[in-house]
Amino acid sequence: MGDKLDFMSELAKDVEAKKHGQTSSFGSINDFVPKEHHPKETEFDKTQDYEQPSEPVSSAPVSEEKAPASAVEEGKEEAPEEEKKEEKPKSFEEIYEDSGNNNKDASPASFQEEVRVKVEKPKMKLSPVGIGVVAALIALIGFLVWFFFIRANIVLPDFTGKTLSDVSAWAKQNKIANTSIAPSYEFSMEYDNDVVMSQTPAGGTRVKTDTPINLVVSKGADPDEEVAFPSDLKSMTYDELTAWKNENKLTKTKITTEYNTAVPSGEVISYELKNTSENDFRRNSTLTIKTSKGPAPAGQVTVENYVNKTWNEAVNWANSKKVHAVKQEVNSDTVETNYIISQSPASGQAMNEGETITFVVSKGKGVKIPNLVGYTKEQLEAWKSAKVNSSITVVTKSVYNEAPAGSVIAQSVSPGTVLDSGDVLLLTISLYMPILETNSRAWIGKDYLELRAWCDDVNSKGVDIQAGEWGEDFQPIYSDEYPTPGQVIKYACYYGTSDIADGCGRPLTANSRINYQRSLGPKTVKNASSITTETLASLQTVINYCDTNRMTCIIDETSLPSGVNIRVTYNGISRTNKDSFQDSLLQGTYIHVEYDRKVGTDPTPDPVKNSVLVRDNIQSLNDILTFCNTNSIKYTIKDSLSEGDPNVRVTITFSDGHTETYDSDGSDFQVLLSSKDKMQIQYKKLPAPTPSASSESSGDQENG
Repeated sequence: MGDKLDFMSELAKDVEAKKHGQTSSFGSINDFVPKEHHPKETEFDKTQDYEQPSEPVSSAPVSEEKAPASAVEEGKEEAPEEEKKEEKPKSFEEIYEDSGNNNKDASPASFQEEVRVKVEKPKMKLSPVGIGVVAALIALIGFLVWFFFIRANIVLPDFTGKTLSDVSAWAKQNKIANTSIAPSYEFSMEYDNDVVMSQTPAGGTRVKTDTPINLVVSKGADPDEEVAFPSDLKSMTYDELTAWKNENKLTKTKITTEYNTAVPSGEVISYELKNTSENDFRRNSTLTIKTSKGPAPAGQVTVENYVNKTWNEAVNWANSKKVHAVKQEVNSDTVETNYIISQSPASGQAMNEGETITFVVSKGKGVKIPNLVGYTKEQLEAWKSAKVNSSITVVTKSVYNEAPAGSVIAQSVSPGTVLDSGDVLLLTISLYMPILETNSRAWIGKDYLELRAWCDDVNSKGVDIQAGEWGEDFQPIYSDEYPTPGQVIKYACYYGTSDIADGCGRPLTANSRINYQRSLGPKTVKNASSITTETLASLQTVINYCDTNRMTCIIDETSLPSGVNIRVTYNGISRTNKDSFQDSLLQGTYIHVEYDRKVGTDPTPDPVKNSVLVRDNIQSLNDILTFCNTNSIKYTIKDSLSEGDPNVRVTITFSDGHTETYDSDGSDFQVLLSSKDKMQIQYKKLPAPTPSASSESSGDQENG
C-alpha cells in the first residue's frame, strides 16, 4: 500500500465528485493519515491542491493552530525534518481513543494539527427543465388557491316550481346570507301561493354566499278578481262544479254532499252566496253549494218515543239513525220550553234511513198582545207590570202627535199576536204637539240659529216645522235695538193652532212655518246718504249705491210704463229715473228696485243681472234651492264639506268666468246674479227641510 492520503482533502474531493455524478474513489479510513502541520510552508505544500469538504466531518469546533510563542522566543530549534518523517503515524484506533480521552471538545488529536480552509459552497444553478418544473408548481398552487378560496363554488339550483321553504332550507345548508335572497311577489293563476315562478341568476349558475339572488314568487290567484258566475249552476253536476272551482281557484267555495230523495245523485240541491251577488262574484266570495248523494242506503229504522223529552235528545237520536229531524215550534201552557209535544211518525213505526221525522216543540207560554193603541200612560204601565206579560221586552219611542201626551198611538204587532219569551214589542208614544214659546217674547233677541236648531230637534220626532225669512217684512235689516248680527227681531207662526198675536202662542201643527226677521247689526242714526235722480241713471248705479251705503236692495225685472226704465220704492215713496228728486236715507233702508231692459232710455242697460243674493239666502239647503228656483239660477249640489263643519257654502261662477265663494256663517254680502250665472252648493248633509231638497243624498246633483 502506498503513502496514506490526507483524509479531509480526499473527503472533499469525493463530495464534489458525487455532485457532478462521478464515481467515488473514496477508500477505507485506514488509507488516510492526518495532515501534519508545518510551521513553514514548503514548495511541496504550495503545489498540493486541497479542497475542503462541503460540510465538516466533525461537529467539534475547528481552529487554526499556530506555533507556540514560547518556542520562538526561547530560540528553540525545531527537530530536523528527517526525524519527523521517521515518526510512525498513529492508527485510526489510537486517534479515536485519544480524541475521547485528551480533548475537551471530543475532537481527534490529529485534528488539532490540521489546518482548516473555508470553502465557499457553489451556488446552485437550475437547468431549463428545473425552471419549468418550478413554474408549473407555482401555477398549480395558484390554481388550488383560486379553486378552493376565491372562485364561486356553490351551484345555484333551479327553484322554479318550488316553495320558499325549499329555498330557505338550501340557503341554510350552504350558509347563504338571508340578505342575499330578495323575493318579490306577483299574482299568478299558474303557480300556487309561495311558489317560485322565476329567478336571477338562472339555475346551474355558480354563486358565492353573498351573491344577490332575486326570486319572483307567486301570491296565488288574485282574490279580488271577478269570476263569471255560471248561469246554469243548478243544472251542473258535482264533477262539473268541482272542475269549475279548481279551474278558477275559488278559495272560499265549498261543495258539500248529502242524502236526498228528491234530487238525483250528483245534482245541486241548493246554493248560498254571502255578502255579494251573482253579478259581483269574485274569487274570494263565500259560496256554499249542496249537492245530492241520492237516497240514503236502504235500511229500516224503528221510531222511538221522544214526547216530553228535549229537542236536543231527539236530534241526537235522528243523527245516529241517519234520518232528518225537523223542528216545528208552538206555544204551550203545559209543556216547558224546548220540550217535545208530539212527533210524526209516532213511536214504534218503521221508516227508512234518509227520511224525515217531525217534532213539535214547545216555545213555552206566549203573551197574547191586545190592542194597546189608545192606552194612557197609566194604563200602559199597569199592563207592562202584569206578571203574565213580564216575559217579553217592551220598547217605546216618542213622537209628536195630536193624541194626548203619554198615550199609545201605534204598536209593532197586530192585536191578538202571541209573542214568545224574550220577543220585543215596540210601542209608539205621543208627545202631543211641539210648543215654541212659553211667553210671547220667548225668542226675541235670541240668535236665529237657536230657533233653527229647535226646528231640527222637533222634526227628528215626527213633524215638519220649518223656520225661514219669507216676504219683504221679514228680510234682515240693520237695527240699533238689536245690534248683534243674527238676533231675532220679530217672528210669526203660520199653519199653527192659534190665531192670537203672532200665532205662536199655542202648540204648533205638524207642518207649521215660523217666519223670523234677524238683525244685520247696528244701524247708524245719522243720514247715510242722499239718493238722487242721478242714482237711477242705470241699474248698475243703483247697485253701486246700495253696496256703498249698506242698503237692503231687492232687484226685480218687470214691465214698466212706457218711458220708465228704472223705479225704486223705499219708505212708501216711489221714484223713477225720469223724476227730479233728492231724498235722504238711513243705512239699512229697504229699497225695491224695478227695471225694464226692453223699454227706456237707459244708455247702458244691464240685460242679464236680475236678482240679489244675500247671506240669509244660504242659511240652509232649502233657502238656497228656493232662491235658485225662484230666480232661474242653475246650481250643482255637492255633499262635500269637511266633517263637523255645519255651514253651507256656495261658489258663484259668473258669466264672465270669475268665481266668488260665500259661507252661511261668514260676513254679510249682496251679490247681483243673472240667469247666466251658475252656483255650486256644498253642505254637510243637513236634514232635508222639504221634499224638494231631496238632493241631500250623497253625490252631485244639478238642476236644469
